[in-house]
Amino acid sequence: MSVMNMVRTAISESHQQIEMTPFSKGMMDGSISRSEYANGLVQLWYIHGELERLVQADRDVAEYFTSEMIRTHTIGRDLKAFGFDIHSFQLMNETLGITNQFRDWSTQKPFALLGCIYILEGSRMGSLVIAKPLGKTLGLMPGDTAGIEYHTEGAAQTPLRMRTFKEKIDQAGLDSERVGNVTEGAVRFMELLNDLYAALLMESTVHAGNQLKSA
Repeated sequence: MSVMNMVRTAISESHQQIEMTPFSKGMMDGSISRSEYANGLVQLWYIHGELERLVQADRDVAEYFTSEMIRTHTIGRDLKAFGFDIHSFQLMNETLGITNQFRDWSTQKPFALLGCIYILEGSRMGSLVIAKPLGKTLGLMPGDTAGIEYHTEGAAQTPLRMRTFKEKIDQAGLDSERVGNVTEGAVRFMELLNDLYAALLMESTVHAGNQLKSA
C-alpha cells in the first residue's frame, strides 16, 4: 500500500466524524448564520497561516508545497465580503491547540506537517460538493462566489493538484520514520479539527463591538 493510501485509511474514521459535526452539517442544510460561518473562517485563517509559515521555513517540507496551497489571502477576502475581519472573532482554544501542535512538529518532526497539508488539500475535494449548498445557506445568488471563495478558488485544478501532491510523497522514497511522521500529522490534525468543529457552534466568540456587520 502506498504511503498516502495508508494515511487515507488511518484518517477514515475521523473524516466521517467531522462530516457529522453541527458546523459541517450546517454548511449544507442552511442552519448556520453568516456570523457563525465567519467565525469558522477566522479559525481556519489562523490554522492556514501558521502552517504556511512553518512549511515554507523548512526546506525539505517546502518542496511539497505550492503557492496554490496558500489560503490565508482568500479567507481574508471572504471575511471582508460578509463584513467581518480577522479581529471580529476570538482565537478559540481549540485553534490555539492546533497551531501549538504545528510548532512542536516543526521543530521535532517537520514531515508531520505534510500530513496536515494533505488534510487541508483533501478538504478542497469536499469543497467541490459544499460550495453550492453553502452559497444558498449564506444567502448568495446562484453563481455568486463572494464570501465562499475558500471553497471555489482553484476548484477546477483541485483533483490534479491533490493527485500531484500525493504522487510526489509516494515517489519520494521516505524512510519509515518520515512515513510515520506524515501519518501522525494527518491523524492527529484530523482529531484536533474534529474538536474545533464540534466547538464552533457551542459558544459565542464574537467580540462585543468588534463585529463590522450583523448577519
